[in-house]
Amino acid sequence: MRELSLTALASNLKVPLKHCATGNVVSLRGPLIVARLPDVAIGDLCLVTRRNRPALLAQAVSFEADLCLLAPFDDLDGISPNALVTTKSGLPSIEVGNHLIGQVIDPLGASFSSNFTQTMGQQSSKTPLQSAAPNALSRKAINQQLQTGVRSIDLFAPIGYGQRVGLFSGPGVGKSTLLGMIARNAAVDLTVIALVGERGREVKEFIEQALTAEGLKKAIVVVSTSDESPLRRVMAAQSATAIAEYFRAQGKRVLLLVDSLTRVARAIRDVSLAAGELPLRQGFTPSVYAQLPRLLERAGNSAVGSISAIYTVLTQNDESNDALGEEVKSLLDGHIVLSSSLAHEGVRPAVDILSSISRLTEVLHSEEQKSLCRRFLRIATRIRKDKDIVLMGGQADRELQIALEMESDLLKLLSQTPNQTCLLKDSFRELGEIVGTYLIVGIWATSRE
Repeated sequence: MRELSLTALASNLKVPLKHCATGNVVSLRGPLIVARLPDVAIGDLCLVTRRNRPALLAQAVSFEADLCLLAPFDDLDGISPNALVTTKSGLPSIEVGNHLIGQVIDPLGASFSSNFTQTMGQQSSKTPLQSAAPNALSRKAINQQLQTGVRSIDLFAPIGYGQRVGLFSGPGVGKSTLLGMIARNAAVDLTVIALVGERGREVKEFIEQALTAEGLKKAIVVVSTSDESPLRRVMAAQSATAIAEYFRAQGKRVLLLVDSLTRVARAIRDVSLAAGELPLRQGFTPSVYAQLPRLLERAGNSAVGSISAIYTVLTQNDESNDALGEEVKSLLDGHIVLSSSLAHEGVRPAVDILSSISRLTEVLHSEEQKSLCRRFLRIATRIRKDKDIVLMGGQADRELQIALEMESDLLKLLSQTPNQTCLLKDSFRELGEIVGTYLIVGIWATSRE
């Protein structure tokens, strides 16, 4: 009888052999563990024994010869010299299924709710946290608008199903409130939210006040707070994306909200700096600019479903020196900008329609709708550009006079309360009324002169 080797048998059965390697801790390098682990691969999960504490889970992120750098999931308390390190089979993954809907979980799928239980036999799947983006030629075209219920966005920076957009905002401008409005009102099957590096207090406030219990019913929230390890913060964005991919594969329309992409980039930077990478642009390492495109490209349309994604980016006072922001803008399909000056004027949400751009407006809006938007933007541009002339005692031409007389109507159109949902057809009707009045008054004034 012919004998089969274990390798051949595993190949015939199409079951990969479990690989296990062992080693020892050599030293600590900042937040990373240096271990002598000759037979380890990048991405492998490892268990590190600790004195009087449970073993610490870590991931291999770099190596040189037989020395490997491990990024821990939790703090390093209890790690001692020569502590035993054992690799686990497989890459990081998360159990995904309908049981997660309505839940708040950590990056590895553990629920924050003490009474959370998974129904036996419930359909679920173990999904890797990192996967390839859909094939570029298999993606469905983006040709249908996703109504967010936020008037300023739906009119002037429309988002299509499968589009990826950046939300650029400074602190205290209403970013969380806006994300909650979108999560509650967007016409999608499911919303997946990643809260990365948030303060613990803000997590609960966002869920209870911005998202609300009603919004949570069709949402999955992945949380990694600011006190957690950089690896967990990076994995929060990866986990949320993996969950969104699972439901997209079922043909669903998924909305992915990541708050914030800046904190994801900082977490990648923290790990790579400790691993020995040199800072590049704006203090960020090459790994940041390599990993972000891989994460962002996973969103979008596939052959059967869609992931419409909004990534928040924290802006600086000197936007001309914001290398990360410019890089993100080049990778996404549009950007929405929140303005602190508008917020101070009482406009909420404080969307700066003159700075916000959707690369798919030409596809998502009809010719009549685009014409209305262009005329409205012309009025807003005149006000912003030349209002100071009048304030300083200058003489306004007739067009500027009319625009200034209508400024209150413009600001009223751009404002809505957090609990208000604006239908697209009603928003265009109100826009048409304002633009129509402007044209009528303008024609009347011209005939008088």
